[in-house]
Amino acid sequence: MRADHRSIGPRVKYAPHPRGVSFLVVLILVGSVAISRAQDRPQRVLILHAFNFTFPANTLISDALRQRLTEAPSRRVEIEADFLDLARRPDEAHASRMADFLREKYANVNLDAIVVIGPGGAPFLIKYRDMIAPGVPVVLSDIARATYESLQLPPGYTAVITEYNLEKTLELAERLQPDARRLVVIGGSDSVSGRWRERMQKVIVGRNTKLETAYWFDLPYERLLADVLRLPPDTIVVFLTHFSDSEGKRLVPRDVAAAIATASPVPVYGFFETYLGTGVVGGYTDTYKSVGTTAADIVLEILSGTDVAKIPPRGNPELAFRVDERAMQRWNLKQTNLPPDSVVMFHVPGIWEQHYLLISGIALVIALQSMAVAGLLFQRRRRRQAEASFRESEERMTFTAASVNAGLWQFDRTTDELWATEHCRSMFGLGKGVPLTRESFIAAVHPEDRRAAVATLRGALRGQAALTDVRVVHPGGEVRWIRVRVRFEGTPEQLSGLFVDITDQKTAEIEAELQHQEVTHLMRVSVMGELSGAIAHEVNQPLTAMLTNAQSALFLLDQDSINRDEMGSTLLDIVSEGKRAGEVVQRLRGLLKKGKPRSEAVDLNELVGSTTALLRNELIRQQVLVETDLATNLPVVFGDSVQLQQVLLNLIVNAVDAMLATPVPQRRVMIRTLRKPAGDIQVLIRDHGPGIKMANGKQAFAPFFTTKDHGLGLGLSICSTIIRKHGGTINLRNDDGGGAVAEFSLPARVMMAAQ
Repeated sequence: MRADHRSIGPRVKYAPHPRGVSFLVVLILVGSVAISRAQDRPQRVLILHAFNFTFPANTLISDALRQRLTEAPSRRVEIEADFLDLARRPDEAHASRMADFLREKYANVNLDAIVVIGPGGAPFLIKYRDMIAPGVPVVLSDIARATYESLQLPPGYTAVITEYNLEKTLELAERLQPDARRLVVIGGSDSVSGRWRERMQKVIVGRNTKLETAYWFDLPYERLLADVLRLPPDTIVVFLTHFSDSEGKRLVPRDVAAAIATASPVPVYGFFETYLGTGVVGGYTDTYKSVGTTAADIVLEILSGTDVAKIPPRGNPELAFRVDERAMQRWNLKQTNLPPDSVVMFHVPGIWEQHYLLISGIALVIALQSMAVAGLLFQRRRRRQAEASFRESEERMTFTAASVNAGLWQFDRTTDELWATEHCRSMFGLGKGVPLTRESFIAAVHPEDRRAAVATLRGALRGQAALTDVRVVHPGGEVRWIRVRVRFEGTPEQLSGLFVDITDQKTAEIEAELQHQEVTHLMRVSVMGELSGAIAHEVNQPLTAMLTNAQSALFLLDQDSINRDEMGSTLLDIVSEGKRAGEVVQRLRGLLKKGKPRSEAVDLNELVGSTTALLRNELIRQQVLVETDLATNLPVVFGDSVQLQQVLLNLIVNAVDAMLATPVPQRRVMIRTLRKPAGDIQVLIRDHGPGIKMANGKQAFAPFFTTKDHGLGLGLSICSTIIRKHGGTINLRNDDGGGAVAEFSLPARVMMAAQ
């Protein structure tokens, strides 16, 4: 504190004494030298790493920080550094030992600023700064905003805020894998992983994601990699961090990320920059280089004399979606699904990017040469084009007709001349020496179809476009089906037409009809086969065991000395198997209710399409129109596709049979699929028949109950059995608008991978 001495009385002006002036000059010179020497003293900055040198993030931040500080103009900065290793040794005893160590190490060092790298170092320095370096300004780097705001910082602290946005990383994963159904979040057994897990859980709950989520924490490292190998293909993997496993094994998160990305059969995402380049696809990250540079800028302001209290926390300006192009190519992920302004790293330039000048030059030379050649050929082509246009037109028409197995013909009644393409000769089996006349073509037609062929020609003469299908007998006895089309050519004397070979179509129709008959026959036989097979299987085993034990008992009776224990055991087996045979009948009654369907993914929409296609000819024959209303994005069910198709086939056939007396315009079957609010998938088949009697509606699914004259009463019973075995329900009811509705529901299943 400086005293202010003032005289009492009138102010007097004194002349300076020469010695006083000399003394003042000396003091000014000495002070200037002291200030100059103080300015020449290097400024010291201590970098404290919360973790250790094995973590790549520490290295990236530290290198950027050092480079910016050492490149500062007109400023000498000496940098000290130490590693706290708090991630692998989080106990308080270790922290206390590190504080004592740093206090003794820097006891005689004048520190001007401290930079802490990593969020784990903030609580340590808050507790021990006054012991290590009292009053020295502190810059916290690589710390999340939520962590920074939760700390009760004393004066003298500022920070570089890093935004680790888990929600945006998950958004990136969902955009790149839109068909994913599962989410696996991976972390370690350390406290840092635990905190990240809590944040990830909040994000997932907040997004209300429909992904089935599993958290893989607190696992041995080897088991974790083994479980990763078995991940199903529709899975998203988000790796948080991993400093140690459940067995205490200490690990480096970047190395764990590389191992998981190598082993995983699905893409892996992470939100740390250091994971890029290890096989991880990417995430919403910043760069550790920018973190270090921003921290260095704050330190330089402090070294320049700015009060740390006037320096607010700063964010990192380089946050962005970052992905590894090589990892995206490995998983066939589309860059078009990336969010706007995403940063694609590790891009491998293609041939065009490397040699675009050379390729452009070669292309230009080739283009010029091609233009010159084209100019020479153009005149020649124009000259020949006129000569060949008519010939090409005729050949093209003939070739087009022959390519679809058709032939063109024209007939002039006045001259009785017939023109036909050469393919018509082969279609009717006419040899080279047979003239192409009307009589020769009619003679090749099957005798039973000649009248229809002649009637078609006569109908065309009356001005009608005629169409008929006839059989043609080749000289070798082969029968082919030919479709004859006839039309006018301007006057009644000129006819033209088309012959089309439809043998394959007719054969397919016949085969389809035979297949339909076989399917109908198999549906009748399958009931008896199911019952007889069940009885044979269930009864044969205990009877065989009883016969074997009885023969063994007879063998024991023939022995001189009977082993009573063995004989008793054999007889007990006979009694046991006899009881088992007696229980077969009781178990057969419940056989249709028990059992699990096969675990096979079935798309009910596709099953409806294939079933209606199978019944196409029958529906046409019965003049029934099938209308479908199939829900989109319908989940699959798991079961036996053959059994489920048998249900659809039976219900559709029943609907068709119910409309035999219905007028043809009203014969419509509506098939609809939908997802019920409870999650089950429902299929409805509605007809426009007379409906059902309510008494019959309850009995319709009973075995051997039928309302058809030719029915066995087993179709709906089989349908009920199949649906119940698949965990669903089936019902038959009248529709308010007339007709009957058969409906069944099946649960949508989700197959979980073993972990």
